[in-house]
Amino acid sequence: MTILVSYSEIALKGRYVRNQLERQLVGHIKHQLRRAGYTDAKVKRRFGRIYVDGIPGNAAGVVAKVFGVVHAMPSTETGTDFDSVVEAIVEESRRALGDGDGFAVRPRVVGTHPYGSREIAVEAGSRVLETHEFRVYVNLDEPDVTLYAEVRDNAAYVYSSMVPGVKGLPYGSQGKVTALFSGGIDSPVAAWMMMKRGLDVHPLFMDQTPHVGPSYITRVKEAFRAIAEYVPMDSFKLLSAPMGQVMTRILESPEPRYTCIMCKRSMYRIAEAYAEDNGLKAVVTGESLGQVASQTMANLFVLDNAVSIPVLRPLIGLDKVEIEDIARTVGTYDITARKVEGCTAVPPNPATRSKIEVIRRLEEELELPSLCKEAADAVTVLDTVQQ
Repeated sequence: MTILVSYSEIALKGRYVRNQLERQLVGHIKHQLRRAGYTDAKVKRRFGRIYVDGIPGNAAGVVAKVFGVVHAMPSTETGTDFDSVVEAIVEESRRALGDGDGFAVRPRVVGTHPYGSREIAVEAGSRVLETHEFRVYVNLDEPDVTLYAEVRDNAAYVYSSMVPGVKGLPYGSQGKVTALFSGGIDSPVAAWMMMKRGLDVHPLFMDQTPHVGPSYITRVKEAFRAIAEYVPMDSFKLLSAPMGQVMTRILESPEPRYTCIMCKRSMYRIAEAYAEDNGLKAVVTGESLGQVASQTMANLFVLDNAVSIPVLRPLIGLDKVEIEDIARTVGTYDITARKVEGCTAVPPNPATRSKIEVIRRLEEELELPSLCKEAADAVTVLDTVQQ
């Protein structure tokens, strides 16, 4: 059994970058397979494909969860002569087809061979129809089963199932960032989406104790462990900044309607200070335009004004249903949709159109910038996943 691995974006890069990304992808596949207990896996790359040998076909599910993989296809290797390819397709049909199934044969011939894709499709399709005692038929438009064959220079591979991958770029290939990570529905999805785009993400939890309860912290750890499954690194850490004193000071403000916007600006400041101290280039947040009071366009302008570091918002144009669908795909929804003891500092009527000059004056009076720097200097590791 050979698992074929396809990728897309990587193939569009220049030669040097493509080579680097392919090497990273191979290394990440090896890491995730070892982590899953497949220590004998052999992973090699050739032009356009990565090949994984020495493991069962059901390990394709592990390979498919590696960032950069478009499909993982459990396949049977055979010779490249015409009869061997056709016979392998017929054999695959015996495993894959059931009574009443419509099928299609989709061969792909790469390189120089004495036949083309059409000849393989016609002959294999005829042989499949002749082989089965139960009823099968050709359906090229909406087949129940598609029989694939890839004929390359020295070997051919036949398969009928394709496990969809998470796509994207290899983890860590595009730099390092920190991500505000609350354990709610949005922030794990935002972190995951940036991981998918090749960023090495450092999740940073803002611990607002005593203004949140223990279940809030338990949930963020569980959400962190869910996204850690996608990270091809030996160690993945959840960081925590002590923000309780900052929140207590914010609650002393004579303008309670600005509580949420000052809270979020403080989170930005803490994240920026931590990022600058650790060589990280941006802050990732889970904000979606207009979803809550602090995420109106007017308030997002005020939030961005708190820091000079880039703020990445991968969810900005998504609605709640779309975000929840991604959370289900990632595997965080059931964790993050759970009700917990949330923040007790939220005012009854939060401002939706904050004024930057008012916010700056209040923050200076409350000495929030210096308190945020102290919180950034006190960041600790809340949880670690060893992989």
